[in-house]
Amino acid sequence: MYRYLRMPKTAVVLAGGKGTRLRPLTYTTPKPLIPVGNIPLLEYILKLLTYTNVERVIVIVKYLGDLIKKFIYEIRDDFSFEIKIPNIDPLDTADAVRKVSYYINDDFYVIMGDVLTNMDLKNMGSFHSKHNGIATIALKEVENPLEFGVVLVDELSRIKLFLEKPRSIELYFMRMLYSRARIKHFYENLVNTGFYIFNYKILDILEENPDLMDWGRHVFPFLIENGYEIFGWNVGESYWADIGRPRSYLHATYDLLDKHVYPLMPKGEYLDGVWIERPVDFSKNASFIPPVVIGKFTSIERDAVIGPYTVLGLNNKVEAGTQIMGSILWNNVEVGEKTIISKSIIGSHVRIGRDVKVKEYSVVGDYCSIEDKSIIKKNTLLKPYTIFRGARQLKVKVSE
Repeated sequence: MYRYLRMPKTAVVLAGGKGTRLRPLTYTTPKPLIPVGNIPLLEYILKLLTYTNVERVIVIVKYLGDLIKKFIYEIRDDFSFEIKIPNIDPLDTADAVRKVSYYINDDFYVIMGDVLTNMDLKNMGSFHSKHNGIATIALKEVENPLEFGVVLVDELSRIKLFLEKPRSIELYFMRMLYSRARIKHFYENLVNTGFYIFNYKILDILEENPDLMDWGRHVFPFLIENGYEIFGWNVGESYWADIGRPRSYLHATYDLLDKHVYPLMPKGEYLDGVWIERPVDFSKNASFIPPVVIGKFTSIERDAVIGPYTVLGLNNKVEAGTQIMGSILWNNVEVGEKTIISKSIIGSHVRIGRDVKVKEYSVVGDYCSIEDKSIIKKNTLLKPYTIFRGARQLKVKVSE
């Protein structure tokens, strides 16, 4: 007999995290607004939801929330669904949903607003509707599962055990204990992606158990212990990256430029490996080594070499003879002559002098000033408003 598939019509996007591992960038920019290919992570999430049946999106903000609200107000008309930003102060991820329950009257998505993915959320909705559990968790196989919530799934795709960010010894004993069980994905490092679908009855459970604050630490273990069915939906070959650290931010950007996150793409018109958002001002003698993304109002002078795997944001100025490779420059960055920037991240409103060397995996926060002939050593982190002279820095205190 045909069974009607009840697809989620509401999505709750969690966009309140501090992103501490991405400091110094997140001192001044909330993690959901971190740009990848000149598009903020949160905008990619909203684009992904356009491929679903969602009619209402609730965005939960907290840390630097006014910046996220401003961004949403600027782009909300680009989407067909309604976007709401409730005025609440959640204590944690599950508590956020508890406090917006009055917006929800059917099954719903809960989505992290600070990851990069192209997973098929509509397919996930169909899976959830067919299995009719209290929850569905999107799972991804990764090489190192220790930074994520690890799950064990049986032959019917039911989650039998959930460990939130386990230690190595916990993972070892978990595998020993379940080695003889009929576990479908025992030898795979299946982790929690932070993308969920819930039966609306979860709202009653949250209301009746106010101590359940976090999905991974509290809610999922509680549901399993009390006999509720939670299903795991494997995203398969879909792309998913938790942009938790500067290196993973760089690598996710490279993946986007390699089109591994299709249909999500960088901002701008694409031609021969270069995305350009016009107007721009290039010297005829400037060189581009694809893939490269160039934001509008950016100027690049003679003999400059940009790329490969480089993103320049809005209104940047790159002077003559400079080389920028494998790097991300945000907005309003000035780079002097004959400077070399390699595999690094430069925040907005940064001034870099002439003949400067910024070495691999360095991160320069907003409003920094790096003076002529300075050398930024590998893995250097500069807080916002730092003035750097030669090989010495004067740090300006930023509130933790």
